[in-house]
Amino acid sequence: MKKLLFFVLAVAFTTAASAQTLSVSSATKSDAKEMMKENPKMDKQITQALMKDEGLQKEAISYLSSNKETKDAVAKLAKSNKGSNKGLMKAILGDKSLSTAAIEYISSNPKLLKKAMNLVGM
Repeated sequence: MKKLLFFVLAVAFTTAASAQTLSVSSATKSDAKEMMKENPKMDKQITQALMKDEGLQKEAISYLSSNKETKDAVAKLAKSNKGSNKGLMKAILGDKSLSTAAIEYISSNPKLLKKAMNLVGM
């Protein structure tokens, strides 16, 4: 009888733990989009995070460099801004279409969005 009770408790605990894991890991792109709609200042916060963190800069620059719509513009900016990622990121954020693409990339990626929000204290 004790073995049966132990087995039932183990199954219940495992089920409860997996349900919690499932709800936490279900942060998807749609959740990130909802978060963007709820917080209109998020564009500014992502921009601040992009200027602060070299890892985010590398991710955004890599994405923009590989995206067929933005790679030519990024290549042109990279040639004119010989130097650090920070200088290139300033130039990217100065261009409306490139900055929009970078911000959308960060906001649609839950891991990067969380990192960006942690950098600006959210």
